Amino acid sequence: MKTYGKIFLLVMICSSISCERNEDGEETPLPSPKITYDFKEIQEIFGFYGENRYSYCPSIVKENDGTVHLFFCGNPQQLIMVDNIYHLRLNPDGSKSTAKSVLQPGASGSWDDHHTCDPSVIKGNFSMDGKQYRYALFFLSNKYGVYYNEIGVAFSNDLQADTWVKYPDQLIKKTWDYEGDQDFGNGLSWGVGQPSAISLDKVGNVLLIYTVGDISGTCIVWTKLDLSNMDAYQPAPSSRMIATGLTKIDHNGSDYTCNSDFAIDPVYRIMVMVRPVQPHPTTYPSYINQTLEVDYIPVDDFLQSKGKWTPLLRITPEKTGYPRNHNAGIERDAYGEIADWEQPVIYYTVSKAAPDVEATGSRHAEWTYHIKRGKVVKN
Repeated sequence: MKTYGKIFLLVMICSSISCERNEDGEETPLPSPKITYDFKEIQEIFGFYGENRYSYCPSIVKENDGTVHLFFCGNPQQLIMVDNIYHLRLNPDGSKSTAKSVLQPGASGSWDDHHTCDPSVIKGNFSMDGKQYRYALFFLSNKYGVYYNEIGVAFSNDLQADTWVKYPDQLIKKTWDYEGDQDFGNGLSWGVGQPSAISLDKVGNVLLIYTVGDISGTCIVWTKLDLSNMDAYQPAPSSRMIATGLTKIDHNGSDYTCNSDFAIDPVYRIMVMVRPVQPHPTTYPSYINQTLEVDYIPVDDFLQSKGKWTPLLRITPEKTGYPRNHNAGIERDAYGEIADWEQPVIYYTVSKAAPDVEATGSRHAEWTYHIKRGKVVKN
């Protein structure tokens, strides 16, 4: 299980009144300094309660009728930390389907034969081996016996499919070109992973945002990929995501970024991000964060690596009632879009901490990972 990779070791400021232009050229006001935000409507969503199993890293697709498709990481066998990707349907009437594993590690010896985690699902038109697909599922995986991760993609014509068809090779490979792990003296490089995908044209062009952890450090990068014909797929150069405006948990000093989810409000042309706030806590489990933050930036600034992120809200232990809050996802439509960027719905993972848990047997913190949901609201 790559929990340590999920958070690789590596003030609330309201903006002044300003304007951005939307696609029609009209000026749209951003929040005034007088607006404040809170995190409310917190609900329990899913967990393998009473079992030595975990559920974390939610990725959400919400349909027009209110049906929510929740993809997340889980382990099929109790006490064994091997990630699969699960699907769960949340119906508008409050009922739920049975959670099922829909993407598993590949055959022994393949590049993805160990963990399969970090789902991100979008809709489009994708072709592979002469077949057309409506949905793409991006994921992190790795080969058994190595530390680093890489990114893959699988396809389906049904969000509720029992299985997804994998592209056989890595979509995004590790950043070094030799076999095996990269040793940087104090440890091994984490690789690439934690993908968050947004459709650029509702067909085959995708904005893929992901974490890089290598000898140069940890950051988030993005790239534009054409996945319309996977038989002719070519990787594209990546750009480092701007991190200006992001601060550490004590608000002193700039923060680095990793393990984040993204969504776009297409009307106001605003990018929203939910991210972990560094540094990690010092008590067990010290490898997951205690606080999350929701931030925003104009899409054009994001794509031009200029401007800065502005915080909307921090999701803290005081708000959730849990000492660890981590691995979050934004409720989005099938193309990675949201209708109200100021009030996003956030799905997030909670965990207990010492002394309630310890790194042994059935008391691991991982067995307390489950998924909750809350909404950012304007006061």
